Amino acid sequence: MFTRSDHQMWWGALLILLGVFLLLQATGILGALSDLFWALAFTAAGSVFLYTFLTAVQERWWAALPGFTLLGLAATIFYGRFAPPLLAGVGGAIFLGSIGLGFWAVFITNPRRWWAIIPGGVLVSLAGVAALDAMRIGFLNPASVLFVGLGATFGVLGAMAGHLNRNLRWAYIPAAILLFMGVVVMTPFVGVLAWLWPLALIVVGAYLIVRQLKAPSSSPLDATERQADNKIDAPTALAASDERVSGDVTSR
Repeated sequence: MFTRSDHQMWWGALLILLGVFLLLQATGILGALSDLFWALAFTAAGSVFLYTFLTAVQERWWAALPGFTLLGLAATIFYGRFAPPLLAGVGGAIFLGSIGLGFWAVFITNPRRWWAIIPGGVLVSLAGVAALDAMRIGFLNPASVLFVGLGATFGVLGAMAGHLNRNLRWAYIPAAILLFMGVVVMTPFVGVLAWLWPLALIVVGAYLIVRQLKAPSSSPLDATERQADNKIDAPTALAASDERVSGDVTSR
């Protein structure tokens, strides 16, 4: 059994080793071993958080976020040093995607935390954009991938409304808009957006005005007449109440 002094000895030795390692790293002696060390260190730290999360997913759900983030950081360092040139630039995409997976893990283990779908989808969409930019895939438009990814995120959120017993159908509105923009950006007709937005605003504004004009209006004169009718009916109602009371007393 370790005593308090034994713990201090272990922590002291660990700090000394870390200091020696940092000195060697500063001199450049370690070279690639330095990156390998940090990749393994972040992997170990991320694994600890994931273990904390998986052993109590309801109470310690927050541990999924640093766990996946640290693992993504480890992968980023590793890819930056050891990956082939074609994949060396996707480290940033892996880092963003790992954070998004952390949010999705929070939702999967407890669907009541439906809000985690949105940041998870946003980060995974950004990861896709970063991957396309790093791999130089010319036939895919990064902006289109971003809009489609965001639209799919809100679409999934709206589709989960019945399963979660929540009013989340509002998510279909941004989903439709984002998916439409993603499809248009992918086509040669992207310049059409400069005309569609003003026309959409005009149509919505005209709809609101026409709807208001068709609605039944209530003028101040109508309100005054209703108040006068209530005043006239009040004595009648009071007299009827008195007659009912008198009839009850007579019957008794």
